[in-house]
Amino acid sequence: MDPGIDFEAQRLANVQEKQKLLEELNLITFDARAAGRGGVQARKESPKGRRRLRSIRPGTALKVPPKRTSARIAAVRTGASSSYSESERDVEMDIDRPDSGSSSRRRTRDRNTRRPQLAHHQTARPETASISQPVSPSLPTDLPSLLEYYNSWSPSAPPPTLDPETQTYHFPSHPHFRPNKSPLSILLEGAFGGTFFSPWRSRTLSLTLVDDHLHTLPSSWLAQLQPPEKYITSPQYNAELNRHGKACGQTLAQWEQAGWINFRHDPRGWFEWYIRFWLGRRLSHGEDERQVTRWLRCVGPKGRWKMMLLKKYVEMGVHSVFDDGDDGDVVDDNEDDKQERMVSPVMHQTCLHWGYQVTQADLDDAWRARRGEAG
Repeated sequence: MDPGIDFEAQRLANVQEKQKLLEELNLITFDARAAGRGGVQARKESPKGRRRLRSIRPGTALKVPPKRTSARIAAVRTGASSSYSESERDVEMDIDRPDSGSSSRRRTRDRNTRRPQLAHHQTARPETASISQPVSPSLPTDLPSLLEYYNSWSPSAPPPTLDPETQTYHFPSHPHFRPNKSPLSILLEGAFGGTFFSPWRSRTLSLTLVDDHLHTLPSSWLAQLQPPEKYITSPQYNAELNRHGKACGQTLAQWEQAGWINFRHDPRGWFEWYIRFWLGRRLSHGEDERQVTRWLRCVGPKGRWKMMLLKKYVEMGVHSVFDDGDDGDVVDDNEDDKQERMVSPVMHQTCLHWGYQVTQADLDDAWRARRGEAG
């Protein structure tokens, strides 16, 4: 007998014996079982057959398009209050917010049953949420002591100055941070549905924040924010209280669920940080830089939401930013003015929450860029 044949037969016998042992120990893989059952024929199967086999291997991760679930939509269904925007991704979600609950449910089902069609500003990343981790070292567990802790800082920087040319505020410690709306003006114009300082129970703090505005805001601000139920402590989110009459954003509970809140400093998020930064507080360990970076990415010179809003102006052929001083009760027959008021009030409201309002200079720059691209 040919020695080569004996060697091959012995090798196959050894392989089968080892496969049997692995099966008894429950260690064999799916691929090995398939090869063992098929023997030599398994190696001779067509490439097409091998592709089919690979497509059903349980060990292979299936690339399933992420389902675009939205805690914001859930908040609309349940009537959650204290709704306002914290993260860049949530601003994106708010832009296409449906107006009615029925529309919201219908659109959510549609998104979950088809591959997402992403716009140029969207990213296909899975939605993740995690409860904020306990703060270490631990914070005070009673409300009076906690509020004293949050407000025990002393100003270490001067008030900002207003640049007369750009009408933006300048902070010497952070020159790239150039909002054009002060925290007080944001609240007075109408923001966060009137709920920024409404009572809120935090799972991380294990207590309810209530009346903290009396400790956080200067008395001169409180005197102007009257009645507080209209500006900062409305029991329910009221879009009509917003400057642009539209709701946007998520609830504090949703921020906490996603892990976006730094409870060491500002339990109500970015805007509370802005209030204290405006009043002169400066933080170490990079917290101020982190918050300024978030602002730059949202509404800075190349901020994605600011640029998206300006793009909408250009796409609609609008050449002038609407006048903030207009009285909403005045009937204006100017067709351009009517069109301007149709340019994404949700985006306008979101930018306001981040301390910025697009200006005529911004829009002029956008039109110049458009003409340059066309040329």
